[in-house]
Amino acid sequence: MIRFYPNDPDATVGLQEVDSPTRLPGDPPYVIEGRRYAPAPYAPGTLAFQQWQGEASLARTIRVWEEFFDRDFAAWHSGAPLRVKLRAGRDLNAFYDRKSLQFFFDTDRVTGRPVYAAESLDIVAHEAGHAILDVYQPGYWSLPDPETAAFHEAFADCSSLLVTLGEPAVRRAFLEEAGRTLRASNLVSRLAEALGRAIFNNYGPGSIADPTRLRDANNRFRYGAPEKLPASGGDETLTSEPHSFSRVFTGAFYHLLMELLAEGLKEGGGPDMVEVARRRAGRLLARAVETAPPGEARAAAYAARMLEVDHAETGGSAAAAITRAFARHGVRLPRGARRADRYAALRSLDPDRPGGAAALRAALALPAGARLERRAWPSRVGGGVREQLVHRHSVTTRHPALGRSGTVVVEIVCGCTFTRDPRGDVEGMALLARRDPTAREVERWLRPWFRRGAVAFGKDAARSARSLFRERKVFRIGPRGRLERVYAD
Repeated sequence: MIRFYPNDPDATVGLQEVDSPTRLPGDPPYVIEGRRYAPAPYAPGTLAFQQWQGEASLARTIRVWEEFFDRDFAAWHSGAPLRVKLRAGRDLNAFYDRKSLQFFFDTDRVTGRPVYAAESLDIVAHEAGHAILDVYQPGYWSLPDPETAAFHEAFADCSSLLVTLGEPAVRRAFLEEAGRTLRASNLVSRLAEALGRAIFNNYGPGSIADPTRLRDANNRFRYGAPEKLPASGGDETLTSEPHSFSRVFTGAFYHLLMELLAEGLKEGGGPDMVEVARRRAGRLLARAVETAPPGEARAAAYAARMLEVDHAETGGSAAAAITRAFARHGVRLPRGARRADRYAALRSLDPDRPGGAAALRAALALPAGARLERRAWPSRVGGGVREQLVHRHSVTTRHPALGRSGTVVVEIVCGCTFTRDPRGDVEGMALLARRDPTAREVERWLRPWFRRGAVAFGKDAARSARSLFRERKVFRIGPRGRLERVYAD
C-alpha cells in the first residue's frame, strides 16, 4: 500500500491508502528520474512519497484515457519514453515539452509550507493531458492561433476533472460540497488548490483573484472572439491568453458533466451517478478528439463533434445536455451539428480506393499531387484503425520586434481523420480543407504572444526548454524563421 492524494493536497479528501500501481504491457512508457523506492505509506514532502504519487497519478491518467479512446496510444509524440522530473527546480508551475514532464516546487511565503506540483493529481493529470492530446492531434502544438492554444489548456484541465472523479472518495466528497443543486464550487471544480494559494500568497491578489484554486471549472465565462480580447489581464477577466481563454471550454465541459449528473440524480442515484456522468462526458470528449480533423481547434466545432459522436453512438441521448452546457458559455453550435456524418458518402474519399486520393485532395482544396502525410493508430479492442492524412504549408509574416529583415514562418495544417472497421472499410471521416490565412491574420495571432514576451528569437532561441520556460517563452523562432512551440504548462 501507498499513501496518495487522489485530488490535491489542499482538497478536503486528503490522503488515502491505495494499492501501489502496476504498469501494464502496451502502456506508453515513461521514466521517473531519481532513486526508486519500495512501495510503503511514505510522508508527503519526501522524495519517496512523490515518486509513488507521480507513479500513481500517471497510471491513473493513462488508464482513464485508454478507457475513453477507442484507438490506443502505445507511445508518446516523440516515440521515446517521457522523462518525468519530480523536482525540476524552484517555481510554482509544471510543464510538458514533448520530451518530458517537469514539476517544480517552492515555499508558500505566508504558511512557510513547501508546495510540490508533483504531489497534486490535478497538476500531474493536467500535464499528462497535454502529452495525450499531442499524440492524437499533434497539429495543434505549434499553431499560435489563440483558440487552438486555449483548447490544449482546456483539454488538460478536463483531464484533471475526469481523473480525480475516478476516485470513489472524491465522488462522495464532491456531492457533499456541490450540493443537490450542483451549483457550488467544490474540490473537483477547483483545480490545483495548493499551488493557487501559494501563488496568491507569494505574488499578491493581482496574480489570482481567489486564493482557493489556480482555476475553477465552475465558471461563468462566455465565448468572445479572442482577437477582440485583451492579450492579458486579471484572473477575473477573460483574455486571449490560453490559460484564461481555456476557461470557456473547460466551463462548458464541466457544466456538461453537471447536466448529465443532474439527469441521473433525478432518478434517485447517488455517487454511482457521478461515475456514470464522468464516463459519458469523458467518452464524448475523447471520441471528439479522436475523430476531429487535424489543423485547428475551435470550441464550436468540438461541441458539434461531440453532438455527432453522441448521435452516432447513443442516438442523441446527451444532445440536449451538450447544447445547454455550451450555450451557457456562449458557444453556439453550427447549423446541422446534430446530424451524424454520412459515412457511406465519404467512402469515395478513401485513398485506398480507386480515385480516392484524387477525390480527397479535391475535397481538401489541395492541388493534384499535394503531399499528404499518413499516420495510423490501431484499435485496442475489436480491430479497426484510426488514420490521419495531413497536409502542411506555411505562411510567412513579419513582426516589428524582429527588426526590418526578421520574418516568422508559421506552419498551417489541414487534412482528414478517418476510422476503419476491422475489414478496413471507412466507417467515419472528418475533413478540414486547406485554409490560407493572410500574413496579416497570422501576425494578429502572433501579436499577443510578442506583447506578453512569450517568443524567443535570436540567440535566446537556442537555449534549453527549461531555460525558456523560466522566462515564460512559450515559442521560439528557429532556423529559417520557423515558429516552434517550446512547452505547454
